[in-house]
Amino acid sequence: MITSARKRLRNDTASSVVLVGVALALGVGAIHYYKALSQLGQTASSNSSLSFDDREIAGGNSVIVDQAAAYEARSLIPVSAAYRLVSGQRLRVRTELTEKYVGDWFRYFLMPRRPRPDARWIICYGCDTSDLGGVYVVRWHDDNGISIGQLR
Repeated sequence: MITSARKRLRNDTASSVVLVGVALALGVGAIHYYKALSQLGQTASSNSSLSFDDREIAGGNSVIVDQAAAYEARSLIPVSAAYRLVSGQRLRVRTELTEKYVGDWFRYFLMPRRPRPDARWIICYGCDTSDLGGVYVVRWHDDNGISIGQLR
């Protein structure tokens, strides 16, 4: 009889510990769920305040220094034409990611246009235009040292 009472007491204690643990886990989960829902609303609000340009350029804002250059390149370079991006030291404003990744970013953004080393369309990202191998006709430029043009 004493043995069976001890077993019941052990089982009751173990059950109580499990019950308390489950209750605590549910409480912590409910608190985190509430916090996540309120944070979700803040994230949605900040995303909805972005302009169309910021949404389309997205992570490119940390790579390119002028959104207008990206849109001008896409509007000036024909869809079936090839282009080349030439970077140089004459770029006035840059990020630490610009020189390393700007070519890859434009490759994505300008699809279906393809980069080609001998292309006549040039995106000059601070380049020296005298090194391009022909007469460079500027079709667009900004104050940062970025220009878009063609070799004639």
